[in-house]
Amino acid sequence: MDEMQPSPVLTDLTELEQRVVKTACRGEVAKPATTMTVEDLAVTDDPELQVRADLFRELLRGLHGDLDPRGVQVEGVRVVGQLDLDQVTAVTGLALHGCALPDGVVCREAHLRYLYVDGSLLAYLHADGLRTDGILSMEDATITGFGNLGAIRLLGAGIGGQLILDGATLTNNTGPALIADRIHTHSKLSMEHATITGAGEHGAIRLLGADIGGQLILDRATLTNNTGPALIADHIHTHGDVFMENTTITGSGDRGAVRLLGAHISGELSLSPSSITNTAGPALTADFLRTDDSFSIEDAIITGAGKLGAIRLPAAHIGSQAVLQVSSLANTSGPLLMLPEAQITGSLLFPQEVVCSAGGEGTSRRGCPDSDRTITAHGLTYSFLRAISWHQWLHLLVHHTPTYRPQPFQQLAATERAAGHDNNAREVLITQQHELRRRTPEALGNRLARGRHALWGWLGCYGYRAHRVVTALAVVLTLAAALSLLAGHVTTHPGHHAAERVPPASAKPDAPGAPCSPVELVGLGIDRGLPLGTTGIRAHCDLDTTTGWGQTFTAALWVLQALLWGLATLAIAAYTGLVRKPT
Repeated sequence: MDEMQPSPVLTDLTELEQRVVKTACRGEVAKPATTMTVEDLAVTDDPELQVRADLFRELLRGLHGDLDPRGVQVEGVRVVGQLDLDQVTAVTGLALHGCALPDGVVCREAHLRYLYVDGSLLAYLHADGLRTDGILSMEDATITGFGNLGAIRLLGAGIGGQLILDGATLTNNTGPALIADRIHTHSKLSMEHATITGAGEHGAIRLLGADIGGQLILDRATLTNNTGPALIADHIHTHGDVFMENTTITGSGDRGAVRLLGAHISGELSLSPSSITNTAGPALTADFLRTDDSFSIEDAIITGAGKLGAIRLPAAHIGSQAVLQVSSLANTSGPLLMLPEAQITGSLLFPQEVVCSAGGEGTSRRGCPDSDRTITAHGLTYSFLRAISWHQWLHLLVHHTPTYRPQPFQQLAATERAAGHDNNAREVLITQQHELRRRTPEALGNRLARGRHALWGWLGCYGYRAHRVVTALAVVLTLAAALSLLAGHVTTHPGHHAAERVPPASAKPDAPGAPCSPVELVGLGIDRGLPLGTTGIRAHCDLDTTTGWGQTFTAALWVLQALLWGLATLAIAAYTGLVRKPT
């Protein structure tokens, strides 16, 4: 025997309610004879414009007979009482267009075919665990919530189609406007042209751990929270692009105006050109963000505050290019841009003017008038730079980073080397060593070590200009030859010079000395100066060390020989260092 269908509770239906039932059976739209705005509907006492909420629950449960698959469609009525669809498994869909539901809607753990409340006015919509086979649409709706429950609450909901809030006005002055943590949508989530206002640390929009089956669209929307984040979407996963273009976002606090911690965007993330403002913390917090395509904030106006930075992208992974060509980037009390350990697979498009309006390209120690505008870039990797020259990026590393780190210089050098600009790469690495000594001298050790480092930089540019050491070697060796040549013309006593021919063993002590030829004197200087090896010239032409002048020239040549020893060592170090560098 078949189980009997429960009977409807409502039997005293008004004329309008009877029309709603009949049109639902035929798949038509039920409309009252009189039309009014949703604001007027919300307060009307006219029974010809009112439908009891319980009737919709009974209709969706199938208690009023077979309904058309096109669903229950009603336009321009006031729903009296809370529309309670908790636990309902609907036999058809529900569309309430331009209706007033001043007592709110609940559909927790319900299973609906679809739900439309387009253009309607709702006190709230609480739908934790809701399942829909198709679209959930609140286009142009006005929804006002209260407290931590939010205006719209969709915790753990599963939407079988799109979730549409285009043009909607969501307001909660004491809590979140939209709470949709762990929501799953089969298609996109769209909030184009929406005006969303929330309050408190839980954010105006909460999408923690949400799984969006398509795009997340917030184009031309206005998100406001003066006491907390405007958008919290930590660990969100979108299977399409995220667009917040021409969007105005205002948040507050050190958690950030827009939060995308650990978010995974399977497409492009674009905030171009939007305005994001937070006067008490970061504008954008996106630590560990991952995008499979590009990241763009072109022509945006970004204002943040505090030591956490205006834009935060630590350890972010950008699957294509990163376009950071903002029209205005401000933080009066901390870094402008935080990019530590970020990985950009493609190009980094970042004009110098974003940070340094002075537009300097040099690396002079005289500083930069905009040096208080800082970025952090240690660990940042990218394929190549766009809209900024290597000179300009080097300027930012020297004058606009708060601390010295070697990796940003090495990354820039590697990029230039990969482009075939070896001289540019060497210049970058030389500057890196200058910055090491200027900004972290304690890392080099004691004063002697710092002195050696400075001398090595002056003589050989730390091995990146080895020809300078070779030149210095040649100069010192020439000086040794010149000293020896001079010694051959300095008279020590009558008939003798500081440098002269070596007398034979049979020569008398008072015999006059024989002068060396200029070639022999030059050879003597080279022989005395060379650290290793001899020319053999000293066997027949040498300094007379029994005289004061001879001893003086000998001591001077010892000094030059020691200097030549040092220069030769540096030259070998520079040569082997260059050989080991990757080409």
